[in-house]
Amino acid sequence: MPLMREPLVSTEPFTVMGLKIRTSNAPGEADIKIPAIYSEFYKQDLPKKLEVIRKFDPLFAVYFNYEKDETGLYDFLLGYSVSPEQKALPGLEIVHIKAQNGRYFAIQPGAPEEVVPKFWGEIWNHPEIPKVRSFQMDWEEYSEAGIRVFLSCK
Repeated sequence: MPLMREPLVSTEPFTVMGLKIRTSNAPGEADIKIPAIYSEFYKQDLPKKLEVIRKFDPLFAVYFNYEKDETGLYDFLLGYSVSPEQKALPGLEIVHIKAQNGRYFAIQPGAPEEVVPKFWGEIWNHPEIPKVRSFQMDWEEYSEAGIRVFLSCK
């Protein structure tokens, strides 16, 4: 990954409803638990169940409640944006994403299960990004236009 050229942006608050887990990046944790959440998400047919109440289309994978940084525990929620007043459906949870500063990164085209972990590995090893990350709320957006990642930054 080249030097960071992505502009600092301010986001609007939004709300996401979906399946949530607590995990870490230790071997045998997120690399097992996160793909399992994706499988469960589609096994329960949540895109169809949330179709009527979701606000806009991207599928969000939200990382939040960081214990410290990428080496500690964090929460992961996979779901869709809904109205802030929406009550969680049975078995699902809601996270309210506050307005914050950060940077969007486009991920190269390819199979998500390959390009997304590769992207995160590049982020963790990038010379600049770890110094500016604030570990508030980060997310991936999956849409027809491709995959992009938002990293909360100082």
